[in-house]
Amino acid sequence: MTMNEPVQDGSNESLTSAQIDGIVEQTRGDLAAGHVTDLVEALRQRFTDAGISVTEAQLHSIAGEARS
Repeated sequence: MTMNEPVQDGSNESLTSAQIDGIVEQTRGDLAAGHVTDLVEALRQRFTDAGISVTEAQLHSIAGEARS
């Protein structure tokens, strides 16, 4: 499959948001299963592995949301 149309503005933001949501959901499941003990560190590593840059403030905010 090839793209014949230009990528619309904001599509990268939507993709990144979807990636973050997926990582959070996966990490939340791992936390519930006992596979993750440090949520912030697990999220930090997974975002790094995915090439997603977040600030420390964003990371802690996301971790707080993941705990709820």
